[in-house]
Amino acid sequence: MSEMTMVEQRTRTGAGIDTSSVWIREGGVRLPGRDSDARLTELRVGLRRHFGVRAVDAAAEDEEVERALVALHGPEHLAALAAAGEEPSVVPELSPPGLEPDIPVNAALVAAAREAVRTAISAARRLLDGDRYAYAVCRPPGHHAGPDFIGGYCYLNNAAAAAQALREGGLSPVGILDLDLHYPNGTSELVERMGDDATLHSIHAAPVTNVAAGTELPRAPRERACAFAAAPDPDAYLTEVEASLAELATDAAVLVVSLGYDTVEGDPHGGWHFGPEVFAGIGRLLAATGLPVCVVQEGGYSLDALAPCSHAFAAGLLGEDPV
Repeated sequence: MSEMTMVEQRTRTGAGIDTSSVWIREGGVRLPGRDSDARLTELRVGLRRHFGVRAVDAAAEDEEVERALVALHGPEHLAALAAAGEEPSVVPELSPPGLEPDIPVNAALVAAAREAVRTAISAARRLLDGDRYAYAVCRPPGHHAGPDFIGGYCYLNNAAAAAQALREGGLSPVGILDLDLHYPNGTSELVERMGDDATLHSIHAAPVTNVAAGTELPRAPRERACAFAAAPDPDAYLTEVEASLAELATDAAVLVVSLGYDTVEGDPHGGWHFGPEVFAGIGRLLAATGLPVCVVQEGGYSLDALAPCSHAFAAGLLGEDPV
């Protein structure tokens, strides 16, 4: 049976610091935030149910985290986040191009975002050290964070940080597959800057609302964007996943998978109707590529669904749990 390293994010709740997302704006309506450390707890429960999963703590040093952030995000972006106070506030200059602010910033959320980056880098480091599979159990998500903008719970880009660490460690080209419900506008801009040794594929819902009106997708030459205008059935979705992986595997030496569980039935930020079994299918397809895989957690906000989904994914990737 194959094995996967689950890299666990450091949390600060023990110090009495609440890193939960405060609110998010969707369709012009402000909704209660759904991203909290409770998500990490449920994800770990599901992954630990598989005998092939072993847990380690995020171990990347502060200097490595800082180096990745400086490489990915602009100085004004990082300065604005560093200046955040304890109370949540909107920072208009960090809004995605052509869009209104949809999340607030405070110091606790920025601290959690930095820990998420540390976790993603640590997972990438596991692959550089010889592991075949690593899973960064991290939050807040990152794929809507671009070089100089935030959005959709995302402040810093975790998947791009993992890809950057792999590239710096000599494991490239990197193929990035985003399987969250939402288009990865931040990852798209960052991958475009990485040159010929990084490629992005995304399979997401349409219409895409997190880019300015009139934006044509895919944005960049080394990007593939597959959008479903209506909730797909699992077979149709997995067919697209398989097609993307076949294309990525022709060039990539390693895969970074931005994995969202917001495609499941009942997700408060979703509209699709998958059950956990679709993630077993994703895992099997990833295993079939024969490539090292670094999974970075993105969305998924239905707490009751997270453990079944993460367990199904591990079972597909590693082989069925004997329990």
